Amino acid sequence: MWSNRSLAILPLLGCLALLNTGCTAESKESPTPARVVDTYVVQPANGPSITTLSGQIQAAEKTSLSFEISGEIERMAVDVGDHFAAGDVLAELNDARYRLVLNQRRAEESEARAQHQEKRQDYTRQASLQEKGFVSQAHLDTARAALDTAESQLASAAAARELAERDLRMTSLHAPFDGSVSQRHVEPSERVSANQAVFGVISEREGFEMHTNIPETLVTAIPPDSTHRVSVPALDGASIPATVRHLGTQPQSSNNYPMVLSLDDAPPGLRSGMTAQVELSIHKAQAADTQTLQWSIPLTALVYDPEGSAHVLRVTDEMRLERVAVDVDSIDDGVAIIHGEMTAGERIVARGAEFVSEGETVSLLGQGPERYN
Repeated sequence: MWSNRSLAILPLLGCLALLNTGCTAESKESPTPARVVDTYVVQPANGPSITTLSGQIQAAEKTSLSFEISGEIERMAVDVGDHFAAGDVLAELNDARYRLVLNQRRAEESEARAQHQEKRQDYTRQASLQEKGFVSQAHLDTARAALDTAESQLASAAAARELAERDLRMTSLHAPFDGSVSQRHVEPSERVSANQAVFGVISEREGFEMHTNIPETLVTAIPPDSTHRVSVPALDGASIPATVRHLGTQPQSSNNYPMVLSLDDAPPGLRSGMTAQVELSIHKAQAADTQTLQWSIPLTALVYDPEGSAHVLRVTDEMRLERVAVDVDSIDDGVAIIHGEMTAGERIVARGAEFVSEGETVSLLGQGPERYN
């Protein structure tokens, strides 16, 4: 028989058993939940697409101006942004030294001319005496040689004087065309050497052009002399027709090739240096002539490796991430057109792909009416 004391202990033992069971359950490690990812169902990219590239407006004609002689800057007639007409004086050097040199060359020419006149008179006199038999032919030949030397010295002095006159004219830097100043490299009283850049200038007589870079995958998709649309955000998105004028044959960086488009009708207010965008009409068959299928995916799904190659993360049937290398054909308004070993209907990580890794187990975030747990 149970005593009263034993009966009192039983409830305590039951409580201890329950506490022990609870502690054991809580001590078990709960599994790490799979990371939830937002996904996108891969769809083929059909028909033509518009690829938007950014670039910069530049004057079709631009150059650097410099003095052909050295000297000290005495006057700067224009500054950055100033407009000028062809022939206007843009800057001047101190011409004191060049005036002195010109005076010296003129004096040397006068002396040479006097020597020449003297030798000519002597030769004329010797020729007359030789005809009368008073001097020998040798004397006449000597006089002729002296005259020839004087003629050479006169010609040399005249050329030196002309060079001095030219150097004096070169102390003024004249505008080669109507345009404006884009850069100024020197200041008054600064000493410059011959051919040192003084101004960077642009001309509007040849219009404007847009400079951009195009991916290698689109090079063959752009026909020469094709027309596209260029927009300039600074001019309220003004749309300007532009013609492909140049497509480079050597890549600049990351396999992007330089492309220049001539603006057919520049709007008022357009300036060199403004940012611009060009809309290139690209057809799938042109963009990848060696591929039969292209895929349209969100731009945020692309992951770029350090070497510049791209890939996406595909969600397998086992809900694991798999790396798929892709080539980017074009990018437009948050959408990338790619080609690679993919199938329509597959899911890829749509955003945040850089925060997950290949082989990781994931779960799907619901999209629209669908919900994945």
